[in-house]
Amino acid sequence: MNIFAYYNYRKYLQDYYEYRKSLQRYFSYRSFAQKAGYSSSGYYLDLVRGRKSLTPQMVPKFIAALGLNEKEGRYFKLMVDFTHAQSVESKQQIFDQMSSLLPKAVKALTKNQQEYYAKWYHVAVREALSVLNINEGNLQELAWFLNPKISVPQAKQSLQLLLDLGLIEKVEGFYRSVNKTVTSGKEISPLFVHQFQKQMIDLGKEALDRYTTARRNVSTTTMSVSAAGLERIIRKIDMFQKEILDIVTSDSGETMLCELNVQFFPISKEKVDLPEEEK
Repeated sequence: MNIFAYYNYRKYLQDYYEYRKSLQRYFSYRSFAQKAGYSSSGYYLDLVRGRKSLTPQMVPKFIAALGLNEKEGRYFKLMVDFTHAQSVESKQQIFDQMSSLLPKAVKALTKNQQEYYAKWYHVAVREALSVLNINEGNLQELAWFLNPKISVPQAKQSLQLLLDLGLIEKVEGFYRSVNKTVTSGKEISPLFVHQFQKQMIDLGKEALDRYTTARRNVSTTTMSVSAAGLERIIRKIDMFQKEILDIVTSDSGETMLCELNVQFFPISKEKVDLPEEEK
């Protein structure tokens, strides 16, 4: 297994277990625990599911049990720190250290991947090629098609990046999107995606003034729910998004680009977490 294809150590551990199990029928959480030198056979699964976090004292034991070499071990330790980091600044610092350890080919793709999500219009340009017939001669049409519009140099930069990533190709003289995901391995770094999501949320705020209610749907609802109710709502939102994607997949004759931002998050602490004096 290629550890450098991961950013989250929990996902790596999950896939590692499934990989080893496929090779060795008798491989188990208990056998790994014995090899790593800890007693609880459920600890591994608790890590994968996020119920517990890998402590600094346990990291060397896991590195040894996973059979990682010196460079892979350093990467694994940084991956643990990255997964546990709370602030964007600390995540960025750790990610930069992780990037320095990546193989050359993966490092190049990761850099492009980071650039792809750094600007909202890279993703929009890719989608616009399903609507417009664009080549080197009409880049201004592409630049002005987006709202807010971008510059011609920005449009040209986006097309070159998409070509480098293999996300678009030339078909009969025009750029066309390729059905391919942007990834250097098993997952995209949340660090990249979160920055992209923040930009799209900002565009959503601007849409309140840019479009009439006939061209947008923005609503807010403040509610009180239980922990179980919160989980049910999140599952319902996931189902709704899948239904939207089904509509998009079966759609034809596209004429515009749209952005769907679904926001649902706590705006208070949970009552059970409060100290007695705060209840």
